[in-house]
Amino acid sequence: MATEVTIATRRELFRLFLTERKDPAPFYESLATRSIDEFRLPVDGRRVLDLGCGPGYYGRALQRAGATVVSVDLDADNLRANSALAPPRPLESDATRLPFPQATFDGVFCSNMLEHTPRPEGVIAEIARVLRPGGWGWVSWTNWYSPWGGHAITPLHYLGPRLGLRAWRTLFGEPKGKNLPYKSLWPTFVGRMIDLAGSQPGLRLVDVHPRYYPSQRWIVRVPGVREVATWNCVLVLERERTATSSSRVSAEPTGCS
Repeated sequence: MATEVTIATRRELFRLFLTERKDPAPFYESLATRSIDEFRLPVDGRRVLDLGCGPGYYGRALQRAGATVVSVDLDADNLRANSALAPPRPLESDATRLPFPQATFDGVFCSNMLEHTPRPEGVIAEIARVLRPGGWGWVSWTNWYSPWGGHAITPLHYLGPRLGLRAWRTLFGEPKGKNLPYKSLWPTFVGRMIDLAGSQPGLRLVDVHPRYYPSQRWIVRVPGVREVATWNCVLVLERERTATSSSRVSAEPTGCS
């Protein structure tokens, strides 16, 4: 049964966003609550993987909506911050080698994680593997050429990951934060992710849209424009109900890392 919570308005979210760098928790907690409140995929009574869970904002919102949540992250600091999430405890694991058997989850929720892995194709393959037939995947990320794509070096990321980082260090010193190019941030592009998701055996790409203005789906249909104007992109995926034979989908669980 979903728990009643206060849903922030768009104006309130914008106000919290303005102070996000100094005090991130109120913004991300409110964003997670609003996002799940507006979620259109089945959650109540489902077993959902919160992949790249971070401090647990979305996991808690999914639990309030009635899901049984399993949370995974590779960053030990994020997992320590995620201690408020109800059992089972968050797991430390590489998203490209998940420690679950095939067809474990009804849904996989993955918010703002793809840009933080050098192998997004491995993440998409693992989502396909751990989803049950008919299960859904919801994947969002900040694409590289969006206004916030460079994270700690924004807006100098438009110079390229290496030159942008060098320019930032020359002008401002060492960037604050841990999301630096080729350390924990990799250029990730809308067109390539659409191709990856659409070509993954056993997985169907249901929808692609900008996360913060989903009615403007036309943006993702225009190469070039979508890389800048999407800001944050969402892929909605579905595991095919008829099993697809492929060596990329294994029935064996893999180990944590």
